[in-house]
Amino acid sequence: MASAGGRKSLVLDATAFYAGIPFTGIDLYYATPDVIREVSHGRVRETAIESLVEGGRLQIAEPAETFVRKVKETATQSGDFRQVSNADLSVVALALQLSETDERVTIISDDYSVQNLASLLNISHAPIMTRGITKAVHWMVYCSGCGKVFQDRRISICDVCGTALRRKIKR
Repeated sequence: MASAGGRKSLVLDATAFYAGIPFTGIDLYYATPDVIREVSHGRVRETAIESLVEGGRLQIAEPAETFVRKVKETATQSGDFRQVSNADLSVVALALQLSETDERVTIISDDYSVQNLASLLNISHAPIMTRGITKAVHWMVYCSGCGKVFQDRRISICDVCGTALRRKIKR
């Protein structure tokens, strides 16, 4: 998956497609099958994506499971796990995998959790229509009803009082 001629590789999430990034730029783009499933609505979009693939400007790649596990582990530790979809995880995992092969990789995403994970994993990221995050954070998951703090950030309901859990930046 090495980029031709030393070009920068951009890993796109769904918002990049909705903003038209791969249809107007000349960079080498990557997307995962999960992202393509999210954005492939209607014949026009499918044809445009097929043209990008056939023209060699878009590569659709599934990240290796080891990178997906690493990103899930980071998302769990940071408190982002409940906020990210499988497509989000796959985008960060693919960028991490590409960066391991010495590619210059940037994730294009407006999703703050994707940007946070990228920052924590030392992957460059750029927003499209938002300001983007200014620093990486770790989240604390807690119950606003009884105040219990949860170490397992994948839990969504308090086991003491049944209140939906919330998160706030860990200080």
